Amino acid sequence: MFLLLIRTSALTLLIALAAGQVTTATDERGLTCPQVIPIELIRDLWSWTRQLINKLPKEEKSSRRLRLLPKFCTKCPERAIGWLEMRQVIDVYQRSVFSKDVVQKLLPLHYNELLYRLQHTLQHCVSSSKSSKWFKIIKKLERKIKKRKDEGVRKAVGEFTFVLRWIDELAQHHIL
Repeated sequence: MFLLLIRTSALTLLIALAAGQVTTATDERGLTCPQVIPIELIRDLWSWTRQLINKLPKEEKSSRRLRLLPKFCTKCPERAIGWLEMRQVIDVYQRSVFSKDVVQKLLPLHYNELLYRLQHTLQHCVSSSKSSKWFKIIKKLERKIKKRKDEGVRKAVGEFTFVLRWIDELAQHHIL
């Protein structure tokens, strides 16, 4: 147990140092989000998310049809989203999904560190202080998750692969 604590602390320190380097690099060179978000980070989150989804209890048929995430698109003009929306969606997931006990006890090892790294990177590469034109829709997503309590949290975890796909498409890694 003590070794696990030390290992987790060491990994957290390494991630914090790496995040600091990413922040410094973006500030100095003016890099954009696609240049800063490592492909390995998205790939690891995708893999760990699939494992987490497999650990969740199976949904009832009626809740399968329910979709929490808005139908955003990275390329279509009528529902196009960008990095600002991705930052806001990741913030919602961090606050209302991955911090909940129902998910915390199922999270794979180091998942929180990977998610924090993604959130931290997005906060630094999206420097806009204005709110997104989709801000109300993203807030509605958060309200839906909270309203459905544990069921909403589990459903949101199942839909997190959409968020990772959007990030991948925006960065044009195409790894998923």
